[in-house]
Amino acid sequence: MNSKDNINFIFQLNNKNRSGNFFALFIVSGIVFVGAGFYFVATNMTYALIATIVAAVAYFILFSKAKPSFFEMLVSEKQIQFNYYSVSTTTRNYQSIEIELNQLKDFTIVSKIGGLQKNLIVSVQSKFGIADFPPISISILKRNEIAQVLQVLNEIQKANVKK
Repeated sequence: MNSKDNINFIFQLNNKNRSGNFFALFIVSGIVFVGAGFYFVATNMTYALIATIVAAVAYFILFSKAKPSFFEMLVSEKQIQFNYYSVSTTTRNYQSIEIELNQLKDFTIVSKIGGLQKNLIVSVQSKFGIADFPPISISILKRNEIAQVLQVLNEIQKANVKK
């Protein structure tokens, strides 16, 4: 049995269902655009084909810029773990960040593209000073989920200041 199976988590949050829906949307929209393209080629509708191609390219660029991602945050008594991967691609690039609770120094949420893309940036104390982890996309988290993440991180940060 993996030792991680026995950890009692103080806080757990993930958006597995919502990220699965976004991945399904990504796949289905690709199939729809390809199907429409084949139909317009078969019926010799050149302008409709060009419009479909332009719309598909714009749609997928915007979809990938939003960076919808699976996000999981696990907090135990000693550490915090973030697991994430992008759902705007057919390949999974699993990422994980583990931080000792006492190392958390700061965090920020950065919004881009008019709030369409939201990233969580976590800063930790290292032996070389304060270091930032790469941004973690939280674009498809609901408002109340983002509020929960912020509340937990604030509590951890407050506990670290008291020490």
